Parts: sequence; C-alpha cells; structure tokens
Amino acid sequence: MSCVPLHRARFDLGAGCWIDIEADLGQGRPLAEGVIQSDSLISAEEETKAEEISWGGIPPMCWRDAGELFEKFQLREDTDYFVDVATPSSIQEAIHLSQENPTWPFEPRLANAFTREPARRWRQEGGKTVVTGQIRLRSHAGVLNLSPVFGGEVRAEVACRKLRYFEEFKRLLDELAEKATELLLSYDSPVSLNFQTTDDLAKNESALHFLMRHVMAKERLPMSIEEIVERPHVRLVERVEPTPIDEIQEADPELVADGLDYSELSPSGPLARLFRGFTPTALPHRESYESLDTPENRYAKAFLEHCSLVSRRLEGALASQGRRASAREARAWGVSLDEALQHGMWRDVGPLTQIPANSQTLLRKRGYKDLLRYDLSLRMALELAWKEGAQLSDGLSGDIRPVNQIYEYWCFFCLREILLSLCVEIGGGNFLTVSKDGLKVQLAKGARSECRFEFTGDSGAKVRVSLFFNRRFRRPKSPQSAWEGSYTASFDPDFSIRLSKAAADLPSHWLHFDAKYRLERQQSETLFEEAPDGEQDGGIADYEAEVARVHKLEDLFKMHTYRDGILGTRGAYVLFPGDGVGGIVSAPKPNLFVRNPAAFGGTGSHQIPSVGTFDLAPGGGAEQKQAIASLLTSVLEAVAGAPTYQEEYGYWTP
Repeated sequence: MSCVPLHRARFDLGAGCWIDIEADLGQGRPLAEGVIQSDSLISAEEETKAEEISWGGIPPMCWRDAGELFEKFQLREDTDYFVDVATPSSIQEAIHLSQENPTWPFEPRLANAFTREPARRWRQEGGKTVVTGQIRLRSHAGVLNLSPVFGGEVRAEVACRKLRYFEEFKRLLDELAEKATELLLSYDSPVSLNFQTTDDLAKNESALHFLMRHVMAKERLPMSIEEIVERPHVRLVERVEPTPIDEIQEADPELVADGLDYSELSPSGPLARLFRGFTPTALPHRESYESLDTPENRYAKAFLEHCSLVSRRLEGALASQGRRASAREARAWGVSLDEALQHGMWRDVGPLTQIPANSQTLLRKRGYKDLLRYDLSLRMALELAWKEGAQLSDGLSGDIRPVNQIYEYWCFFCLREILLSLCVEIGGGNFLTVSKDGLKVQLAKGARSECRFEFTGDSGAKVRVSLFFNRRFRRPKSPQSAWEGSYTASFDPDFSIRLSKAAADLPSHWLHFDAKYRLERQQSETLFEEAPDGEQDGGIADYEAEVARVHKLEDLFKMHTYRDGILGTRGAYVLFPGDGVGGIVSAPKPNLFVRNPAAFGGTGSHQIPSVGTFDLAPGGGAEQKQAIASLLTSVLEAVAGAPTYQEEYGYWTP
C-alpha cells in the first residue's frame, strides 16, 4: 500500500476554478512530476516532516492507494486544514451567496467542519474570487465530500489515527460477511433455496453485495479458481471415427463388423481376401481422450459467469445510488472474474443444463466444493433479513464510515463464537428467527436481541446463559424483589451476558462488554493508572493528549458505572482492537481487576474480575479469544458450583 505524504494539494474543479488544501502542521516542498497519477490534481507539495507529525503512522495528508473501498486522497481525523477555493463568482456575488449559505461555497453538510473567513480576507485572482477558510476535522472517519456547489468534484478519505485503519476496516467487513455466511449455512431452518434463473437478486442488492465481498476475498473464490484450473475435473471419453487404414495398427473386429462403411470399399487391395475382393480405405477406430466438458466444469463456468453478471449489475446499481466506493469494488470483481474466464480450459466447456447436485467432485474436491458453498451463500443472501447488516455492506453511511458500529457487530459474533465453544446453543432466543422474509437476524441498537445457551459444569450442574446485544437496563417503575435492571438511570451496554443456575431459583449474574474501536494500545495500558501524588490531572495544553486523557477516563468511568449501576452485575469490560492479550491480573501491567481490598495484596481467591480490558482485533490471534473464554469459563463454573454470592467479597462461596 503506497503512501505519498503531502503538505498541500490543489485540485481542478473545471472552468478555471480550483480548490487548494494545506495541512496546518508540517512544512512542504514541490512534489516531482509523475509521482502521483491523477487527472484532477494540478499541483502538490510533499511533506518534509512526515515522521514528526504523523500519528499512528497516519500523516495529516497523503496520497494512498488502499484499495477500491477508499479514496486515494487522504486526510486525518482531529486535524486542521487551510482551504482556498477559486469560485466563478464576482466578489459581490460571492458575498451575496455567502449570506444565504453559511458554508458557501460548500454544501450545508460541511457546517460542522468548515469555517469560512470574513469576506475582507478573500482575494481576486485571474478573474475568480478566492474564498478562504479552515476545515477542522474532529472524530470524523469516512469520505469527506469537498465538491463545491458550483461544480467540480473532490472527495477525500478521512482516516482514523490508527496505523492499521485501512487493513482493519477492510478485514472487519470481510469477517463480518464471513460470519453472516456461516449463519446462513449452519442454521437448521426451513429456508429453501431456488436454483432457477431469476431476477430476484436485484431485490436485495445490499445484502448481496455484503455476501459478494465474502466470496470475492482473495483467499476464497480467486484461490478456488486457481485450484480448479491447476487440477481440473476431467472425464474419459471414447469416440469411434473412420480412420485411414494405413494409420490403424490393430483393428477391432467388433467395430468393423458393426460399423464398416461400405462406401469406403475399393476393388482388390491387400484385404481383398477378407472383404470378398474389396479393401476398405478406412475402418472404424475407437479413440479415448480426456475431456474438460464435464457437468462439474459446466457448473463452475456458469457460476463464474453468474458472479461476473452480478458484479456488473451491482456496479451499475450502486453507482446510480452514489455509492462510489462500493461501485469501484464491484467493478474490480467483474474485471477479475472476466480475466479468470479467459483461461483456455473454459473454451472446451459447454453451457450448464443441470446442476450436478449429487456429484462427489462437487461435494468433496477442493475448489469445486468451495464454489458450491459460495453459490449457496449468495442465493441465501436473499433470505438474510438483517437490515442493519445490509446497510453496512459498503461500510458507508452517508459520509461517515461506521467503523465503530461494524466493530460492535463483529465483537458480538466473536462473543457468540466463544460461548458456542463453551456451551450448547439452545432455542428460544430471538437472535435468529424464520419469518416470511427468510432467516431474520435481530441485531439492532436499542432492540432486545438474545442468543441462548446451556453450560454444564464439572459438577454436572447446568447454567442457563443468554447473550444480549445492546440490552437496555431500566429503573423499575414498581417495587420488585428480583435483582434486575438499574436502581438509578437507564444503561445499555453493547453486550450483556446473563447467567443463572438452571435447577435453582437464584438471582441472575450479569457480565457486560463495551466495544471501543478507537481505544489505542497505549490508552489501554494506562486506563486504570492513577496520576502520581502531587501531579495535577488538569492543565494539559496539548490537544491530542487531552483528547486521549478524556477518552480513556470516560471508558474507565463507564465500566465502573455498569458494575455499580446495573443490578446483579459482576463485571464490566472494554473490548478494543489491540495487538496484545487481555485477562492479565498480575503486575507489572494488569488489565483485569477485582473489587476487593485483598486484590491489592495478591491474596485470596477471586474468580470474577470486576473491571478490565480485553484486546480483540481482526486477525489478532486465537489467544485473544482464549483470554475471554478463560474469564467466561471461570464465571460459568462459579455459577454452576455455588449457591450464593457475596457482593462484598467478589466471589462465590459454598
């Protein structure tokens, strides 16, 4: 992923107009010609202090090719920029237009980011009025549309200040699509599949695009195509054809008797005594050869053609909706599939007449079995009734990339997988239901979404377990004896796990998790640290340090609030995409803490840590999930093996 750090860039808007953007930080020098290939870029200055002013590996401004999902011109969140716009208006017209629109020459949607300077600071240049101002980007991550109201187009990618923002964002989308596919293929329901040619795909373009991303990942369909091309399925074909007699080494008497063409006989000749005075010029001869024209290869070719057609249709539909990043991605899929279909093996493969559903090659052979799975997932995309998931199909909602929301969904599926490894999933929850729309996924903010499990402890006792997405805990309006809800305000953690002993009428125990995508590793390590004696917490002049300080304190306070405010809560934990492992309770850098004085001295047996953080990142390794699984195992065993809970001690005792 190439990156050219920039300090200043000027883009052509047409009709002699332009927009000039300069970073508030750093220093520039002219960029050599040819370094950046762009039709709209007029000139640029490279950044000479890129290493000094970069944050998390992200410079304030750069030109980066990070794939079809991202704009190549890149800015950075929490950064300021100077902006000059050459407009086609006279100074009098510009003043009049600015009075009607506070964000002129931009659209009103930039009201929170753009501050225009007074008209007295504008200038005349080449018959144009140059309007000056500042863009202040705060916690904005996504696509910033800087296209002015009078025409032209400039779009910038505003990146999170994380070193792996581009890789993590793409991987989050890929893994979320993979988890949705696994749901479709593993759920035992009466949802039917239609293998007929149909136009129904156009009815659910977002869900289809979401699943196409899973299919077109380079380790899936492209790799499966390579495996098929390297080791294609073939069948042995026999063909009987007339062959000149001088080319036949050994004739087959049965073929000669049954298939001799008497028009090929000529008088006399070397075989006249065998054919009553005649000798055939040609005899029927059986040839055996390997053919690529098999039902399995026809199915594979038809599926690739189908995916190419879907990609083209998605490209057109998404482009018409203004979803440029998705349209570029769909176009890249189509080009890749068309190139794959140009391979020579497909020239000998005919059209598909029927699907070889019972073929062992299609069910078992590498490459072919993957195509069948991908085909099923794409067709079942029509049955995936998850509105919120479909809206995330291109990772773009308006101008904002909902990376935090995508990370929340991904964490939910990870927690579900961890519980599946420890428990048995049982029915009764409303996370997955079958409706007239197909397989319905109830996973929305503010709505109660529940997965149910059952755990069997070492003692044989069973524990009922429920995983909730964004469950709301309210203060009851009437008196009650059960420890449920909140005793003050309403709370809605991202994920909540309820545990209760199956064979006893005992209070439920709750664990809560909050997903924090923007939490950095350094912030996590200092999340629970206290300032040294005599050091003041306030008075930090540096803006970035203040943002980090407030952010981490808010995360810390919220975990304590969940722990204290929600009745029956035993622990509250932060999930963030770090590269370490959570669940550490010992010095020098613990990230899991018990609400008990003995925890400071390291004595006592405390099974349920009260607050803490867990690293959980796409591609972060199995040890990250194992750390969470270890915590959940200790909690599950504690619930299964103890009848009572003593709040002041922080652990169960028999």
